[in-house]
Order: sequence, then structure tokens, then C-alpha cells
Amino acid sequence: MKLEYPLDKMPAEILRHTTRKIFLPGTAVVSKGGRAEHVYLILKGSIRVSNEFISGQRYTFARLDTMELIGDLEVLASQAVYSATCEATVSCECLSMSAATFMHWMKIDSAFAVAVARQLASKMYPTSNENGRIKFQPSLDRLHDYLCKRLGNIDTDLFILHTSRQQIADDIGTSVKTVNRGVTKLKEAGLIGLLHGKITLTREQQVRIQEPFASSEDI
Repeated sequence: MKLEYPLDKMPAEILRHTTRKIFLPGTAVVSKGGRAEHVYLILKGSIRVSNEFISGQRYTFARLDTMELIGDLEVLASQAVYSATCEATVSCECLSMSAATFMHWMKIDSAFAVAVARQLASKMYPTSNENGRIKFQPSLDRLHDYLCKRLGNIDTDLFILHTSRQQIADDIGTSVKTVNRGVTKLKEAGLIGLLHGKITLTREQQVRIQEPFASSEDI
């Protein structure tokens, strides 16, 4: 959910204490464990939010777009470090401000405070609603659900997923090895095809993969 706040209404005393920054693709705006000393408002581009665990696995659980905030949760919760890594997927422009400036803006501008509260609620509700589902869902089911979501309502004779296996693994919270095993199983079941290593779906497969699916096994 975008921040429902017109930037031309930003108080001059706040604007003076902000800086516009550019982040190139692959650059971290904030890193998990880093000091939560700044808040960023995305003005242009897209951000991938992920967590990396001791096992080395990385789980991408959200994407942020224009007029969304980074670091607001940590600052409002008085947490010393960022809880996740936020990385630019394309060239991004952000408005940077210190934690103190962000808090001062909240205190002097009720319209901004309400907008932030609404955006935070929209972020947290899906997490609360789905809490634990992915963790306990078999990996093959996760891969199946992922493909259904990526397919969406696309109308094409042959759907080709150009996402790398590593990115798929990050997005569903597992390893590339597990993704490869899942791809093999789905291909053997006739639910997907492969073209130069890319996952494909014919018209018939697009219909079949949208049907209820439960593997009852992990991979």
C-alpha cells in the first residue's frame, strides 16, 4: 500500500533535513543487523525485502514500490537494528531522513502520522493472517503456489518463467537444490515443461496447475 500523503505538504522544517539518494540495482538500501538510524521513502523504483539465515538460505518475503517506507517499523518499535535486508531490484531513488527527523515529522503532522499507521497496518495484516503457513507447508506445495501466483491472469499460449532458480528459492524460502527437485517432480507430473532450463506452461498446463494441489510430502 502506498503512503497516502502528498509530498508537497511536507513541512519545510522536515524537508530541510532530508536527502535524495540513488541506489543502483543490487545495492542494499539497508542491511539486516545494520543500525536502524534512518528511514527511507521510495520515490522511484522497486525494493526486494529478504532475510538471510545461518543456513545460508535467503527468503524474499516482500517487495516495496514507490511511496512506501523502509525502516519505519524498526524506528517506531525502538529497535536498534534493521530486521531485514532491503535491496534495489532496479535503479531506485529514495528520500532519506534520520530516525529523529522521521519521529519529529510524525509528531508535528497528524496527516502523515495517520498515513504511516495505515501503511504499517497494510504491511502487518497479511503477515499476521498467513503466520506460520509457509513455514509448515511442504516445499513442493510452496513451489506450486508460487507458480500459480506468477501465472496470475496472464493470457498466453505458452507462459515462460524467466526467473532464475536462485530467485525462486529466495522467494519461497528454500534452497536451489530443493527447487530443482520440485521442478523435476512437477515436470514428471505433466504440470510444467522446460525450455532451455526455464519453466514453461502450455494452455493445458496453465489450467491444470490452477487446480487444488497438495503434495503431502516435502522435497
